[in-house]
Amino acid sequence: MQLFTDIRSMACAIPRAIQVGSMVVAAALALGPVARADGLTPSGATAAPNRSTLALDPTTPQVPSLPGGVTPGFGSPSASSQDWRFDFHGFITAPLNAGFNSRPDAQPGQSTTVLHAPPEVPDDFETFSHTSVVPMTYAQLTFTESNDVVSANVSVLARQANVSESFLEPASQEGITDAFLSYLPKLGPNVHMRAIVGAFTSRYGSPGEYDEGRYGTPLIARISGAGELIGVALPLGPNTLMFEQGLQGQTNTASASITPDVWNDFADPEEGTTFVNHFHAGFNYRSWVTVGAHFINAQSHDDRATGPLAPDGSLSVLAADIRLSMHRFGNFYFAFASTKASHARVVSRIISILNTPGGPGLANDYMGPVANGGDATGTLTTGGAQYDLSLARLLSFPAPFAGDGPDVFVSVFGLGTSVSSAFPRQPGVLDGVAVTKGVYGDGVTKIKVGAEGTYSVLPWLAFSARLDRVMPAIDDSSTAFSVLSPRVIFRTGWTATDALVLQYSHWFDGRYTTVRTGEPAVDNLDVVPDSDVLSLSANIWW
Repeated sequence: MQLFTDIRSMACAIPRAIQVGSMVVAAALALGPVARADGLTPSGATAAPNRSTLALDPTTPQVPSLPGGVTPGFGSPSASSQDWRFDFHGFITAPLNAGFNSRPDAQPGQSTTVLHAPPEVPDDFETFSHTSVVPMTYAQLTFTESNDVVSANVSVLARQANVSESFLEPASQEGITDAFLSYLPKLGPNVHMRAIVGAFTSRYGSPGEYDEGRYGTPLIARISGAGELIGVALPLGPNTLMFEQGLQGQTNTASASITPDVWNDFADPEEGTTFVNHFHAGFNYRSWVTVGAHFINAQSHDDRATGPLAPDGSLSVLAADIRLSMHRFGNFYFAFASTKASHARVVSRIISILNTPGGPGLANDYMGPVANGGDATGTLTTGGAQYDLSLARLLSFPAPFAGDGPDVFVSVFGLGTSVSSAFPRQPGVLDGVAVTKGVYGDGVTKIKVGAEGTYSVLPWLAFSARLDRVMPAIDDSSTAFSVLSPRVIFRTGWTATDALVLQYSHWFDGRYTTVRTGEPAVDNLDVVPDSDVLSLSANIWW
């Protein structure tokens, strides 16, 4: 009870409050951009959790939620259409990760304890087993030149820092990732429109209030390409009706003369030019309930990929979601999606479902691997949810809580998907013997759940812990695993946007829990996963 007494007594009231309490920033206040009357900024971001668009702003970093908190808003409008303003924003996560394991047959001069960087754990970003527990290097710089009608946006991104690499990995230096113009035409008080034209990423099904959620995985789809996205918001009294339409394609494709390799991120000549058309509709009720409906269709009609006989490929997503922005009672999000793939082997990585790149990703990680004849034909039925709550914000009511005091921030989350595929389920094989029921192919159901809690004790100190359970095949516990991750967070103040995070993670692995190794990475049952990982990461946004 003393803890809740502290929360009540130290919670501070200020007019503009935002729910925080991060394990990484542990109650850091991340004020969003100043909004126009329609709730939009020139880059398309919104100033409040009640977004008047259904997709994340393209400039929002493509990372999971920082422990216990949220990522910041970006951009701010100019005072007038004649006043051009330059903005520079950034996001950095720079970790050192060390995996610990045992050497079973240590020889003279060899230690029985071995260290791996990166750790050999079942946390590959492109697989269902990804939890985002192990922090990954990410640096994004976003430059914007804007007035209150139009903005030019350019983002530079890297997923490795060259000084920390043992070899240069060109594909991780993504360079200019987004380059687009964003328009907010003034069509009158009852019609609010946003148009994005250029090269950018659209994300639908993001569980976090401001970000991609605890798993760093949009539950519906991620679309990265060149084209357009037009959104219209129609105020209906205290409510808002929303419509969005987008068309995105590619500016290049891998030719038959390209050899897939590390330097080109294993460009695949068998992926054809792909175009994605998508439609979305949503309704926001009194700024606290938003429901959305989504239809996404990707088509590849490229004879260079199919050859004279193979069928064209398609991938379509039909989804619905709901977000409850319940103020002091927290933020809840749920999404349901049905993804239907037809010969999607030739559908390129312009579209990503559950972080898997294109049709080949769906085949390799869900429907049956390309190497064994899979062509990504089948259906994924997916559901996921996340709930976040600040106890200080709840208990301090009716006084608003600004994050500049002790807080307990809790989050629970989960994701599941069921596979229906033309590819029959095949068991995992070790030394010629079937040892598992198999984690891909027809009839496989995958589930993962987790919980995280953060206690902000002092302006410079917070403690946190996260527990995850992952079942790549719900009917085969030998491939499942759990991971427990206690953390300590140091920061420069209650509302700082910088933090140092010291984290220890312990894996409780099943007998045949699998990690990916090699280039390109593939499942390797011969590798014994690291049981422990120690991480030190630096985080900041501005």
